[in-house]
Amino acid sequence: MQYDVLICGAGPAGSTCGRLLAGQGFKVAIFDQASFPRYKPCGGGLTGKAQGELAPGWEDLVEDSAGEVIFYHRQKDPLPVNSDGAVIKMVSRERLDAWLLEGAARAGAAVRDGYPIAAVRETESGVAVQGADGRVWEGSFLVGADGARSLVRRSLPFQTEATDGITLECEVPAADGVLEGYRGQVLLSYGGIPAGYGWVFPKGDHLSVGIGSFTRQVKGLRRYFDTFCRGLGLPIPLQLRCRGAVIPAAGGQGGVFHTRRALLVGDAAGLVDPFSGEGIYYALRSGRLAAEAIQTVAGGGGGLEAYSRQLNDELLQPLHYAWQIARVVYALTPVVHRLVTANPEVARRLVEVLFGSATYEDLWHYLRERYAIFRLV
Repeated sequence: MQYDVLICGAGPAGSTCGRLLAGQGFKVAIFDQASFPRYKPCGGGLTGKAQGELAPGWEDLVEDSAGEVIFYHRQKDPLPVNSDGAVIKMVSRERLDAWLLEGAARAGAAVRDGYPIAAVRETESGVAVQGADGRVWEGSFLVGADGARSLVRRSLPFQTEATDGITLECEVPAADGVLEGYRGQVLLSYGGIPAGYGWVFPKGDHLSVGIGSFTRQVKGLRRYFDTFCRGLGLPIPLQLRCRGAVIPAAGGQGGVFHTRRALLVGDAAGLVDPFSGEGIYYALRSGRLAAEAIQTVAGGGGGLEAYSRQLNDELLQPLHYAWQIARVVYALTPVVHRLVTANPEVARRLVEVLFGSATYEDLWHYLRERYAIFRLV
């Protein structure tokens, strides 16, 4: 069957792109090997930037809101930072992703979840996607939204430079009394795992607890997780199931995210914040930019190279500053924590950046002007 746009991957990037294109009258098909709703290892925090990319109705998915962020160093020396309003809203990725995909389907996109893709190809005249069942789907444009291990990225001549890290996340059941103690706050602990941090996010009936590292050289991730939980006094059930995922963190160096008829979005493009690990905003935003690029090209407005330029300028260039900050913070975490404790303004500015009301560039210049360790990078 012939489509205008074939989208591999039904996460936030693919579903957003599909919804916007289908809403403009494009014939869209979205494929994903998972059956939705499906579990996704993720803290599920929506920053202000991410909220601004969502269609109305997302508010019904919110399970908690946090106006306080508490920073720890190796689960000790807590440093609370309070904001006047909520800096982050917590959702279940299972519910969020299903809602986004349902929105694409309502807009007119054909959804084939539970459908593994075996191969993709691009020709002068179009693109094709072959399912594991041997069936071939043809289209004019292809969007690779198929995650960190993207088949689309590996199959076509893109140029990306993300560095893979790893995360481990668990949904920890908590009694009402225990859960109430975590309401309205986010816990972040640095220094307990190389090149990464641990988090605790309150959800509807559980805590999202996880650790992540921006290097895959870390061994014994579950051991780090158990140490993190013990340090915060979190009781962990013996049969608790934890799930891992790859973090394709951007270095901010730019890349080529288009071919003649294909685009990469979200994790497939390596669009993950190399300091915080946030990926939802970058998935939503790149999905929107990809939809706009395809509309422009389909209307006779040039080629897809404008998409790569926009991604590099709008998303990758700011993340270069995040990468610079991460290099210092994760290499010298004890020093940085003492610095932040002595000057809480640093922590306040960091919270503003992490959750979308300020930029990494502003923070980078602020730190370089005041602290020699940031001028050494």
